[in-house]
Amino acid sequence: MSNILLSISGHDRAGIVRDVADALQHLNANIEDSSMTALRGRFTMMLIVRLSEERSMSELKAALADLEQRTRLTVQSQVISDEEMAAEPMEPDYVITVHGADKVGIVYAVTEALADLNVSIVDLSTQSRCSDEGDSVYMMALEVAANGHGKAITPALKSVAQRIGVDIEVHELDDAVL
Repeated sequence: MSNILLSISGHDRAGIVRDVADALQHLNANIEDSSMTALRGRFTMMLIVRLSEERSMSELKAALADLEQRTRLTVQSQVISDEEMAAEPMEPDYVITVHGADKVGIVYAVTEALADLNVSIVDLSTQSRCSDEGDSVYMMALEVAANGHGKAITPALKSVAQRIGVDIEVHELDDAVL
């Protein structure tokens, strides 16, 4: 069996996930892990799929080329080693939210503080929106794995919040909620 990482993007429209899933099911390829989002009219997805032993990489490449041609999506593929597939996924234990006036450097300031603590980002999403007053407001949400440094996150990010003028909240995830 082959494990493949697929990166797929294109103009957002209804039916993209169906089209991709259809192409994969015809190859008996199982979608094992995925993340998908739409950003300003563009759709992007990353999938880890397991290709059955009775199918070849050339068959997958042909199916993906056909998918690109039919749907005008862009598809990239990369084989993933068995060692990578066996790695346990990181589980987040904190959620961090950032909110404030939009300006250059917010993502860098927050992620620099987390990297300095050896905190791993499991998921990150950002969005800039106009407020009712016409100002640009920036929002960021991060799921992180603290790697034993959970108690240091709040003070480090409090310093960042003061320095760059945003509100940052840190919430510990409760296993009972999950």
